[in-house]
Amino acid sequence: MQLSQLYRRGVVRPLDDDAARELAAFRVATPIRVEWLPILGDDKFADLWAAGLFQQINKACKIEISDYEEVELKAREVPKALRVIDNMDCCSEEINAFVRHLRSLLADAATSGRCVYFVF
Repeated sequence: MQLSQLYRRGVVRPLDDDAARELAAFRVATPIRVEWLPILGDDKFADLWAAGLFQQINKACKIEISDYEEVELKAREVPKALRVIDNMDCCSEEINAFVRHLRSLLADAATSGRCVYFVF
């Protein structure tokens, strides 16, 4: 099954080597262990996009997060995304809540040396 079918509108972090292999192929064929941070609704994604969060991560990490895409953030780039978040000035409490959860997910990915997947 494609990642977008399973984790539409979210950020996914593999929790073990099996999950990392499946996610790297952008297809999941067996049960895997992941952390999934969902964005619940197109309007929430639009708010995050308008806040510039993903564009800033794109610029810092030289990736192309965009709507209706699946993008791998390499483990070596995760610290750069963390710096973006640490310097982020968000507007609403709802956006700030997502950013806090994303920061936690990225910090855990950095500690474990794993990639992160943005599935939009």
